[in-house]
Amino acid sequence: MDMEQTIEEFIQYLTVEMGLADSTAKGYRGDLQNLLIFMEQKELTCWSMADLPLLTGYFHQLRSRGISPATLARKLAAIRGFLRYLKREKRIDADPGVFLDNPRKDVILPKALSNEEIESILNILDPPKDLADMRDLAVLELLYASGLRISELVNLQLKDIDLELGYLRCLGKGNKERVVPVGEKAILAVRNYLTAARPQLAVIPSERTLFLNRRGKGLSRQWFWAMIKERTRQAGIKKSVSPHTFRHSFATSLLIGGADLRSVQELLGHADVSTTQVYTHLSDQRLKEAYKKSHPRA
Repeated sequence: MDMEQTIEEFIQYLTVEMGLADSTAKGYRGDLQNLLIFMEQKELTCWSMADLPLLTGYFHQLRSRGISPATLARKLAAIRGFLRYLKREKRIDADPGVFLDNPRKDVILPKALSNEEIESILNILDPPKDLADMRDLAVLELLYASGLRISELVNLQLKDIDLELGYLRCLGKGNKERVVPVGEKAILAVRNYLTAARPQLAVIPSERTLFLNRRGKGLSRQWFWAMIKERTRQAGIKKSVSPHTFRHSFATSLLIGGADLRSVQELLGHADVSTTQVYTHLSDQRLKEAYKKSHPRA
């Protein structure tokens, strides 16, 4: 059977039977076609010739071209899946993909603000001068106090936050609900907003979204980006800051303060603790910096 046709049959299997997203299937097709070109250059005419030495040489060539670990990992996933498929369909006798080593991924540390930088941003709004300051202070205090994703925060409803108990409820990825505690400063800022600012912003009585714009509607993601960029500029912070930076800062502050990884995982709404582990690298880095600055023999 034609090698190209076998790739197309595999892609059809992934999309129709396995429900793989079209974008992912397109990437897999390209990865397998690149392997096919490599084999054709060596005058190999069937997939059974894709043995371990050939595949090892192929990935060595990719690494020598500077392909990133993340891209290598995707290519490896495509090839492993394809070889499993060929073995199951009895088109090859053995699956060499099980012996391929996983590419080492570089740890990309999330960007976080120091406690001093967070304070400088919040201090330009405290005490608030107008309705916008009052709302923005409540937004930023809550963002830093809860570690919510921006999508979770913009969708918060009045019923989702209990200021007396100090908790909020949000709907995260995969429609998974979680309950997050809220600190005293955030509770105070949100209470002031609800008492003095929101009644003046709520021109639509039926609107139940917690945070409103001047037209009485819920805030957009674009608004959040623009607001945080402007408040950061006013605080004199030069680094790039996004709503997600506050989430990173929330997690880092907890770990540096002694919180255990599982608790931080639950607060962030991560399905897998490995997603949370990246923050331990960031907190370790902060501790090293503090050590160097503070210890006389560092």
